[in-house]
Amino acid sequence: MLCLEFTIPPLPKFVTVGLAVWSPGDRHFARTFGVYDLLLVKRGTMYMAEQGKEYAIGPGKLLVLEAGLPHEGYRVCEEDTEIYWVHFIHEGKPSYIRQEDIPWSALLAKGTVEDEEPSAQQRLYMPKFAAVDVEALEPILDEMNEIHSRLNAENALRLHVLLAELMAALQAECARTALPEPAVRLARAAAAYLDRHWKEPFQVTGLQEELHFQADYITRCMKQHIGTTPLQYVLQRRLEEAKKLLSGTVLSVSDIAERIGIRDVNYLTRLFSARFGMTPAAYRRRQRQRDEAAAAGEGRE
Repeated sequence: MLCLEFTIPPLPKFVTVGLAVWSPGDRHFARTFGVYDLLLVKRGTMYMAEQGKEYAIGPGKLLVLEAGLPHEGYRVCEEDTEIYWVHFIHEGKPSYIRQEDIPWSALLAKGTVEDEEPSAQQRLYMPKFAAVDVEALEPILDEMNEIHSRLNAENALRLHVLLAELMAALQAECARTALPEPAVRLARAAAAYLDRHWKEPFQVTGLQEELHFQADYITRCMKQHIGTTPLQYVLQRRLEEAKKLLSGTVLSVSDIAERIGIRDVNYLTRLFSARFGMTPAAYRRRQRQRDEAAAAGEGRE
């Protein structure tokens, strides 16, 4: 399955929603639209072309027509065709990714108390054209239509929340219908094992005994499908935890090193500096200065 990959934030923004029945002989007009048009057919078949590529959207099928690309009906409906449609906008242009290549288990940078903007690593995935679980999506779409029919200041926010729920359900479709190849399953199993044991001394023998594969093969699978080796994965977990402890505790750097499974504080300093561009002590000083500046600002108000 081909999926659309959007950078988030920002999340897609709601424009409008509807449910309609197209009669036999009806055909969608040609246009180039500035919004995304999500189409989900309940019954019948709708025939749409986007940039010349033809899609027959039958019962339980979903198609996302992209903003800025010309689309039109290439054939009339042959029977009553009931269809949900949702229009939304997104500031960025999506990229395309195969369902089996989505890096579900890849570690992302976590937000910290000193961050002033969200991480740019997060992504939203949705099917481009696929059979979907209509029973899972229909309650969301029905509530969106019901709210849209009586839109007011009280319920408008709920409509936008429902759009986010719809996007989450569509992303779940990408994960649910994927049947990962053995190498992907092994990479995810290795990451799950490391998530449970990242504080312990790193030993590839534990991975081998748990997964019943040679360490070299496990490493190749993780590198290909998660983007890191097992050791790099563990070190990322440890360094993210070190950042939290430096910001939120008064523990010494030596104590933090011990807590995250690194016995040599000098080794922690080298790793931390290489990843974040400053030593742990400098990172802590910067955070304290920001906290003091924020407190001083509040005192002047």
